[in-house]
Amino acid sequence: MNQCEKVNNLKIRRAILGDISQMVHVEKESGAVFSAMPVEFLSCLPENLPLHSKEFYERAVRNNGVWLAELDSKIVGFICLEKIEDESSIHISEFAVDYNHQRKGIGNQLLSYVINLAENENKDLTLTTFSNVPWNANYYRKLGFITLNVNKLNDRLKSLIEHEIEVGLPKQYRCAMKLTV
Repeated sequence: MNQCEKVNNLKIRRAILGDISQMVHVEKESGAVFSAMPVEFLSCLPENLPLHSKEFYERAVRNNGVWLAELDSKIVGFICLEKIEDESSIHISEFAVDYNHQRKGIGNQLLSYVINLAENENKDLTLTTFSNVPWNANYYRKLGFITLNVNKLNDRLKSLIEHEIEVGLPKQYRCAMKLTV
């Protein structure tokens, strides 16, 4: 199945607090795909990629900012959103699909759902990601996101990139992107 096909029995729904342990598991498992990257890149990453805390997910769920992809009553992916009212945008703060369910169109369906939400609210989407990882920046570009010039980032996005660098992500491979609706 290619990325454009639709998983018919996929259910997208809002997360509840009881989903957090499965979300943590999905985030952890989603990172297995990085093992396919060149050793030069992998050597730039922290020994343990930073994962989000339980408190991060609790806050996101309480703010109604998490959408789940559920397959046969099992959470296989999710996306965390944060509304940025003063920018009229929505920021994607985490997007993960369990490694065993990647490349089946689940991420596409989840992201399409979120793009439709943003369009209905007339809000742009922003995110930060790896610029050199084929299933990150290139994937988002195909969906219409543009890479923002690092010298023209607003304070919020600058701060996010700076925090990512502080936790060990390589500066030379981080970028911010935006989809204007």
